[in-house]
Amino acid sequence: MSSFSLWAAVAVALTVGLASTAYLWTHRRQRTEVATGVAVLAKMRWREFARLIVDALRERGFEAESVEESLARGTQAELRLLRAGKPWLLACKLGDADYRVAAATVAELADAVRFNGAAGGMLVTTGRFDANSERVANGLDLYSGATLWELVEPVLPASTRHEVIAAAQKRSIRTIAIAWGGAIALGLIAGFVMPHLMPGEEPPAASAPVETAAPPAEDAAPPIDSPTAAEPARPAPATATPAPAPAVDAQTAPAVAQPAPRAPTPDTTTPNHSSGNASADRAQVIRSIGTLDGVERALWSTPSNLLIYRLTDATQQDIDRICTVLVAYPELRASRVQLQPPPGSASRVRFFQCRAY
Repeated sequence: MSSFSLWAAVAVALTVGLASTAYLWTHRRQRTEVATGVAVLAKMRWREFARLIVDALRERGFEAESVEESLARGTQAELRLLRAGKPWLLACKLGDADYRVAAATVAELADAVRFNGAAGGMLVTTGRFDANSERVANGLDLYSGATLWELVEPVLPASTRHEVIAAAQKRSIRTIAIAWGGAIALGLIAGFVMPHLMPGEEPPAASAPVETAAPPAEDAAPPIDSPTAAEPARPAPATATPAPAPAVDAQTAPAVAQPAPRAPTPDTTTPNHSSGNASADRAQVIRSIGTLDGVERALWSTPSNLLIYRLTDATQQDIDRICTVLVAYPELRASRVQLQPPPGSASRVRFFQCRAY
């Protein structure tokens, strides 16, 4: 049998190579084009990027009240647009692929829309929005990734679009070449493995040896009518009644070993992170609580009242985590905590203390 199967190698290589090519060219190439285009936008200056977004929104019925005046206020200012006579606010955030727009930034724009009585707002970024941004958007239009590229591609210069498409195709072709290399390697492996998996011809079975009859034994068993065979069988002896087991004296019997009692687990002591400086401890508490899940920000409204703004409704587990931070500071354990529910929530403001005085 041959140790290499050519048809198996060709079949595996073609199947894997063609499937990889179809996926990379039809689906992955579009994602590569979007990523390349957004990377080009991220290299722009903020004013150039903002003007490009305003031009793209004009195609959708928006008009800028005063672009230059809005741009003069800086990169943190909102651009004011008009659509059907109603005001809109636009915020532009530049950054690379690793840049994330925090949910707090999205919530600030939503608050600005409500404060200015605008009909709506839009936040555009070349980075990404974090997991909580969609939940706190409260009606805002968020543009990033594919939605951002779909917005600005029609108004980009033709040279820029061709440059992005060419770069995306070049990267896709390079990836397809690597995929074909892997397909050929898999085909070679299959060509060597397949012959060992296919059943081969079995060798003919060897003829069984002819057994010769054994000669009769010289000492034959005695016949039935012999005195030994005719001797009647003796009756089996009666089964003896077992003697009762001797009684065990409770005093002399060995005692059964009992498991040793388990030692009580000592209670864990409450940690003490106090530095002796109340102001420094309060600042550390704010920093620690600000990193907890669902917390937008925290501040001390009074020396004994901790105000926490939530991005999500607080659960008992969230309260336990807050108390874990507070009880580590003896001077602040009995502070009153005020939980401010997220915007649009039906929950009420909640007050509690982690420790009593």
